[in-house]
Amino acid sequence: MTNANHPATVSVIGMGNMGSALAEALLAAGFTVTVWNRTLPKAERIAAQGAILADSPAAAALNSESTIVCVTDHEAFMSIIHNDAVAASLEGKRLIQLTVVTAEQAQQTGNWADTRNIGYLEGSILGIPDNVKNATATLVCSGPQILFEAAKPQLSVFGNSQLVSEAIGSAYEFDKVYYSFAYATLLGFIQGAAMAEASGFSIDAYTSIVAERIPTVTENLTKSGKLMASHNHKDDQASLEVWADAYSKSVDLCRALKVDDSLPTALMQNFDKAIKRGYGDEGITAIIEVLLPQSGSTS
Repeated sequence: MTNANHPATVSVIGMGNMGSALAEALLAAGFTVTVWNRTLPKAERIAAQGAILADSPAAAALNSESTIVCVTDHEAFMSIIHNDAVAASLEGKRLIQLTVVTAEQAQQTGNWADTRNIGYLEGSILGIPDNVKNATATLVCSGPQILFEAAKPQLSVFGNSQLVSEAIGSAYEFDKVYYSFAYATLLGFIQGAAMAEASGFSIDAYTSIVAERIPTVTENLTKSGKLMASHNHKDDQASLEVWADAYSKSVDLCRALKVDDSLPTALMQNFDKAIKRGYGDEGITAIIEVLLPQSGSTS
């Protein structure tokens, strides 16, 4: 194994569903890929597709300019990477952390890497393994700009990659910011499906109409983001009170259908708070003002 200084060499440590997808995508893009996994058969499956099979994490790191780690959790990462043998193999190279870790854990590894002359980049994958294979995932990263630019040709294989901050730990935080949207959206979709079925409608028909509306939703999200960024919530389409009245009727229907109303009831509270605070004549984006920390508030 003698390709360590070639920019098209990447090692992937961790051959779970996501790690395997990362390795397969890199292979398909023409990279020389070295793999290692604690459970040998998982790594052998990727080796059968053209990857080089390393016999240890240190050997994997030694063979490539960049090493991507995507394992179960921080404890697994520590047990595999934080040792002198791996550190020696990574010296002067790039370590890209794609394991789900907290900001504090990422900072711990960042400090460890700094003292060993290892370039450390933290990333979070917004998407599932199929998105990685199809280059439709989004990678949010944090770390030095120069390191991100050097790794971008590899990261772009998986989809769009963005550096959100040079501060280590920021990718983890941004990940959680994004998933507040993603989870709420998915749960809202599931809530609607439950209401559709309870009403006697086809979930397939419901899904089709929701999918048809996605381009318009995207357009509205872009507009709403600009309004919230400027904290200017004037909207000539509908006032918050109009939005609230429409949504309250959806809550009423949910209850009439005897579908669990926990989610819509919780969301309705945000409308009520914003109207109580005097935002009823502004647009729906004014709700952000009651979600943000309130100066002098003890609640």
